[in-house]
Amino acid sequence: MSQTGPTEAAGLNASLIEAASRICAQVGARAVFVHADAMKELDPLAQLPSDVERYVTTCSADRYESLRSQGCHAIQLPDLALSRLDIIKMGVLIALSEGSITKQDTIVCLSGLAENNQIDTLMVFRLDREKEMFQTSEIPNAVDGVDPKVFETVLSLALELAAEGREGKPRGGLLVLGDHEVVLQYSRQLVINPFHGYPENQRNILDPSLRETIKEFSAIDGAFGSRGDGVIEAAGRHLNAAPAADLPSGLGARHMAAAGITEVSAATSFAVSESTGTVSVFKDGKILMQINKSQPARKRKGS
Repeated sequence: MSQTGPTEAAGLNASLIEAASRICAQVGARAVFVHADAMKELDPLAQLPSDVERYVTTCSADRYESLRSQGCHAIQLPDLALSRLDIIKMGVLIALSEGSITKQDTIVCLSGLAENNQIDTLMVFRLDREKEMFQTSEIPNAVDGVDPKVFETVLSLALELAAEGREGKPRGGLLVLGDHEVVLQYSRQLVINPFHGYPENQRNILDPSLRETIKEFSAIDGAFGSRGDGVIEAAGRHLNAAPAADLPSGLGARHMAAAGITEVSAATSFAVSESTGTVSVFKDGKILMQINKSQPARKRKGS
């Protein structure tokens, strides 16, 4: 879609939000998702119906805090150049992890690219019937035993690793979240555990200072294992469980391990493909969702 001037873009944003409001009432939508970075001014968000759960996504830390201060249900996405569809995928997946929407819900989504300051995509779908977004119809209604903020952080970290690699080189990775006692039973150390012996507050994935450490340790063969509260129990784990069902062609040992561990446990796993940069999220032995490789975000307008 060609770029428009600021006035025309603002008018289109307002029109699409108004249309989304009407559609919410028409289809009985449970929630509406809007990508705030595709809007210069956020005033039109006030047009959204108050009886529908409203989620606002952003890749900007400053805008995230601003949205939260205004009482919005804000979702922080990684600062990457995500596609329109992947923006929607991430927002919906994070909301599912919170249990605030379910697979039986119909949702309305508004998306666009930050550099255009323009919403240009409106989607309406019921989650358990959406085959383009989800690879399985067996969508969990929530991620049991996992802090939603931890889920959001691990997903963002996997996408950053896929986009940035390490020292300019592509790098894969495997992160397993939740049900750590069972995960440890079905795995063994390949190397000395670099997180062993450290206090829990120094190995919690919610600590921003730990992100670069995790990216460095992604060079170690094996998986990271984290509790649902974000405390990393180990890195360099070999996962012993194999999935009963066949995975799509082109997926290797890392994805087999990611699927297998979620089949024998209640964990969720995040596999980063070194060759393609695609992040695959596994639950119950199946691919729940795949998000394509993104690029680090370019400098934002006005920043």
